[in-house]
Amino acid sequence: MDETPIRIVEYNPNWANQFEPERQRLNKVLDEYTSRIEHIGSTSVEGLSAKPIIDITAVVTDVEGLWGDLDKLSAGLGYQLSHIPTDWLFLQCTGDTGQFRTDDFSQSYNLHLIRESNEQWKNDLRFREYLRANPDVRDQYGTIKQKAAESHPNNLNEYNAAKNDFCASVLAQAKTDDSIEIPDKRH
Repeated sequence: MDETPIRIVEYNPNWANQFEPERQRLNKVLDEYTSRIEHIGSTSVEGLSAKPIIDITAVVTDVEGLWGDLDKLSAGLGYQLSHIPTDWLFLQCTGDTGQFRTDDFSQSYNLHLIRESNEQWKNDLRFREYLRANPDVRDQYGTIKQKAAESHPNNLNEYNAAKNDFCASVLAQAKTDDSIEIPDKRH
């Protein structure tokens, strides 16, 4: 799935509603291999502008079992392996299953399959919770995302690099803020 040109749109309150049925679809395949499935990324933060792609993380407890069943995600649910960032998998789905339509295209999903032992999923949830609790920081992030998209509309790596310092700063704040907790699992 090509994510260029990068397009940032205003927050859509339907994103949360689009996540839940997808979580249920994924749970049918992933339940025995994961401890939780969470809505992450900008579409999970009310009021934050975002690329209209629902990011989902699944915390994997049985890596070997899941790797043996990856074809179920592809054949049954339409997810395709995109890349392997480090020790986790990144899959994408265009949502051409007749699920949801946003503007003139099917809703797209990014699925992050992350080992339970990898701190990345916890950092993703801390980041999300911090933005939810701090609307001023959320709005700053929205502005940075928009400027990054305008500066690098055809280069996802450069777009992400333009946001890195701000995101690292927010995550550092989230880790030291005692009011930010990782929510109980939603699986």
